[in-house]
Amino acid sequence: MGAVVALAFTGCAQLDPTTSPTASASVSPTATDFTMPGKATAMVDELLAKNGSKTALMVEVTESTVQVSMLDASSKPSTWAYRNGEIAQVPSDLAYVDQATFEVSRFNFSDVGALFRAAAGMSGSEQDQSLTIVDYSGGEVVMSVSTVPESRTVFFNADGSLLPVLDFDTPGGIARGIEEAVGTRATVASITVESEQGAWVDYPADTETTVRRTRTAKVPVTTNVRAEKVELPMFNAARVDPASIWKVVDGIRGTQEVPEQSGWSVVIDDRDAVGAPRMHFTIGSKVVVTDLAGNLVSG
Repeated sequence: MGAVVALAFTGCAQLDPTTSPTASASVSPTATDFTMPGKATAMVDELLAKNGSKTALMVEVTESTVQVSMLDASSKPSTWAYRNGEIAQVPSDLAYVDQATFEVSRFNFSDVGALFRAAAGMSGSEQDQSLTIVDYSGGEVVMSVSTVPESRTVFFNADGSLLPVLDFDTPGGIARGIEEAVGTRATVASITVESEQGAWVDYPADTETTVRRTRTAKVPVTTNVRAEKVELPMFNAARVDPASIWKVVDGIRGTQEVPEQSGWSVVIDDRDAVGAPRMHFTIGSKVVVTDLAGNLVSG
């Protein structure tokens, strides 16, 4: 489907104990076990204060370290870290390429230990866990927990709840996937759902490029821009009813022509320029076209 997860930063500052700080260190009385409730948020606030900032480019927390990257007065990344009982400004290869900054208070990581336990339950690994908050793709700031060696990255909503794993072969998965892919957009050129892949929308970034926002089962929305002109008419995304999509799929599967568990896809657009988008289904080996209410048009 062409969607590729693209991190919006070129590197992450690593807490290398062999690296000399670039600013004089100060001893912090804060406990070093940042999995304890309240410890990580207190240290992040302290590091933000070192740069006189309330917003961050990236936050990273492990059991024993915390680092925060911010923009300084000249709009260049500045990274402060706590390690080995000391707070210091540290070198970083993080580059600022217009990725989103964020208010740290938007994210609930008050109990990092609980987030680590939830992530371990999903990924099957609790080795060298690290919590990261950063612009993950296209300005979407995401909180996640990863491990070393790398297992499945586990994503969280800003309130600290687990990002839902979506099943696009269910009414609820279809509805949630479309909602997240559309986001705050009012109009789109097309909406696509694939039962085994995910949901995505396309719309023009400008006259020569197209934006695709994709929500897959286990990964939050990613944004990709490709050098391709959108030729399709735009339509109001709110006109698409996920229940109508499921009605068509459910009505065709399990018939003599199409087995019950057949995979399916639908592309919703106005490719025929009839003034209203139609739903173009491929369900098993059967192809049908319906209006937005699910009424057969042809096929």
